[in-house]
Amino acid sequence: MRRWPLRRRVTVLLASVAVVLVASVSTITLAAFDARESLNRQVDELTPAQSAVRQTMAAYLNMDNGIRGYALTDDLDFLAPYQQGKEDLGESLPQLRSVAERNGDVDGYINRLLKAGEAWQEDYADPTLEKAYADEEISSEDYRLGRERFDDLRAAGARAEQRIDEELEQARDGLTLATQQVVALLVLVGAVVVVLCCFLWVMLQSWVLRPLDELGRHLVQVSEGYYAHRIELHGPPEIERVGRDVDAMRERIVHDLDEVGTARRTLQEQSELLERQTDELRRSNLELEQFAYVASHDLQEPLRKVASFCQLLQRRYQGRLDERADAYIDYAVEGAKRMQTLINDLLAFSRVGRTKDDAPVDLGEALGDALSSLETRLEEAGATVTADDMPTVRGDRTLLTQVFFNLVGNAVKFRGEAPPRVHVSARRQGEEWVFCCTDNGIGIESQYAERVFVIFQRLHTRDRYGGTGIGLAMCKKIVDFHNGRMWLDTAPGADDGECGGEGGECCDDGERSQGTRICWSLPVDDTAAVEAAAVAAGDGSAGTGEDAGETASGTGGEEQERGPGAAAGGGAGGGASAGGEPSGSGPATSGARPGGGPGGADAASGRDGAPPGASDDDAGQGGRE
Repeated sequence: MRRWPLRRRVTVLLASVAVVLVASVSTITLAAFDARESLNRQVDELTPAQSAVRQTMAAYLNMDNGIRGYALTDDLDFLAPYQQGKEDLGESLPQLRSVAERNGDVDGYINRLLKAGEAWQEDYADPTLEKAYADEEISSEDYRLGRERFDDLRAAGARAEQRIDEELEQARDGLTLATQQVVALLVLVGAVVVVLCCFLWVMLQSWVLRPLDELGRHLVQVSEGYYAHRIELHGPPEIERVGRDVDAMRERIVHDLDEVGTARRTLQEQSELLERQTDELRRSNLELEQFAYVASHDLQEPLRKVASFCQLLQRRYQGRLDERADAYIDYAVEGAKRMQTLINDLLAFSRVGRTKDDAPVDLGEALGDALSSLETRLEEAGATVTADDMPTVRGDRTLLTQVFFNLVGNAVKFRGEAPPRVHVSARRQGEEWVFCCTDNGIGIESQYAERVFVIFQRLHTRDRYGGTGIGLAMCKKIVDFHNGRMWLDTAPGADDGECGGEGGECCDDGERSQGTRICWSLPVDDTAAVEAAAVAAGDGSAGTGEDAGETASGTGGEEQERGPGAAAGGGAGGGASAGGEPSGSGPATSGARPGGGPGGADAASGRDGAPPGASDDDAGQGGRE
């Protein structure tokens, strides 16, 4: 015989319980309705009827006493009970008639009471008062008639009150019976509920709890490592199916454990391989760093020698040799300077991100440092540089100053015929600051928006614009290092304040029919401004008098190439002066890195790459070796 599943068992059991409970509740509800009906009849109908009958009889009695007293004494004061009874009668009669209309069981008795009262008043009370007011003698026959009518009234009232008392007694008996029934049913339902709860507990133990306990014991054995232990349950079909599913899960776990063991061994081998590769990469990085130092010192020294002696040849023998010899000497000098500049730029580019000077940076001061370093170039070009209020962010001041130095230097270098105009703007957008450097220069076409940020990418020949093609790549690497973004705005104008590049909305700097706009973003750090203000308050005026020439070092003078009609690269600030030893440094900073050299717009002018305030002799003394 097929066993019932647990679902059917529970359904039948709960349906039986529901039927019993519904029947019990229905019976209790009917009994409660009967009790309520008896109580309502007692309270709403019979009790008001009894009260109205008693008030009416009391009013007639007062009226009768008042008439008798006045008839015997001719004193009007004895009519006061009559008047009071008449007023009470006026209040009780409407209530009595209303009760008679609602209660059919006592309406006949109440109507006879009302008729008896009307007969007493018409046959005796009113005529007697008229004779009394007219000073006529009231005969014994009148008294006898009044006594008969009042006896009839008294009898009708007694019968009505007796009938109402009988109805009240029946209502009380009905209420008592209904209450007893409700109590008995409640006791019965309670007993049934207790029995059902016991039955449910027994069934729950047999159908669910005992099989689950058995399942728990099996699972404990499996959890302790006995994965070969088979799981078998006995009970309803659902419980047995759960046991089979759990056993299938156990078998899958055993299979997965085998695979995990294999994967762990493979992962261990890969981890060891990765560790070896990491060590190898670490050694390679150390070798690269060592190479950078060698390039910074050992390789530059021979280049300085070559450039210096070539410049000596150039100064001493210029005009004494033929034109071809002079050209060869010029080529040698220029090549040595370019090589030295390229080495410095590569060294600075490779060092971005190796160290992190994380501190609050006032970008307004950083921009001021960059403009101080570019002062000579700005004056020579007749450039005008304006800027919005700059925020305070967290980062490396030297690197962030380098960004301003490179971008403003590019804007001045890649200019058209009109005097350069550069505007640096800042705007907060959500959780980042968005900056834009806008100029009126030769511009960059949108097809080169990505290429200009790639290292060594030049859009024009070196003859027109010098440089190594690292400047914008350096800026992008610095911004990326500070968790920001940099992009070229290719929108035709700036009236709506939106960028056409990937960065989205940018800064509104006014109309821009030509020129270039480079935009970048930096994360907002609200605590940076607070820390900077605290440091400024603690230091006072100390530490704020940095030399105007102390700005970022690196590759600022070596700007990235610009778009069609524009050349790329920057001034060879790391190059030699026209008549002296090559200069290996650009605008100096208080934390300048080795190999710096953002230079001027012309590779032949070592002066632009030197810090403001450096003398001409400082810019080129090497030629005197």
